[in-house]
Amino acid sequence: MAQTFKDRLTILMKDSRPYSWSKKVGIEKGLFQYYWQKGKIPTYENLLKIQRYSGCSLDWLLTGRHVAFDKIEDLPMVTEKNPKYGARNLKLALTMEKVRDIYQKKTDKDVEALEYFIDTVLSRKS
Repeated sequence: MAQTFKDRLTILMKDSRPYSWSKKVGIEKGLFQYYWQKGKIPTYENLLKIQRYSGCSLDWLLTGRHVAFDKIEDLPMVTEKNPKYGARNLKLALTMEKVRDIYQKKTDKDVEALEYFIDTVLSRKS
């Protein structure tokens, strides 16, 4: 089990260098250096950046414990050995972020188009 926050970051980074990985995640080098070298826990905003980039569970990232992913059907679960949700889960997270963006903009035309698309796809499954 990954005991420290840095251990869990190491798992997520795989073979990447720490500061090039942090740049991809969107965390500035100075802040990441503080987390990496001192083992400090990032702010909520930066934890979310790590979670969104890597697909890991926030619970796992913070504690290292095994956590299930909201019991969404057919999606792989998070484990200590494999903190990634898998490509399908990461795609789901990115898609949900896009859907939230559309709804936050509150452009009626965009929302109607999205809802029409969703209804069309759902009607094909029935």
